[in-house]
Amino acid sequence: MSTLLNIFLVLLQMQKSAELANADDTHKFFVPVMVIAVIFIGIIVYLISIDRKIKQLEEKK
Repeated sequence: MSTLLNIFLVLLQMQKSAELANADDTHKFFVPVMVIAVIFIGIIVYLISIDRKIKQLEEKK
């Protein structure tokens, strides 16, 4: 009986370690996604600011 219990405990431990490894992979996936999102947001903000400056220059002429 104790052998079955030990096997069961080992399987539970393996499952938990697999879940933790999966969570680490998920976090590793979100880091580049967030970096790319921040870069695109920065580019959009930069383009909007340039567009406003160009409009101001066109209105002065």
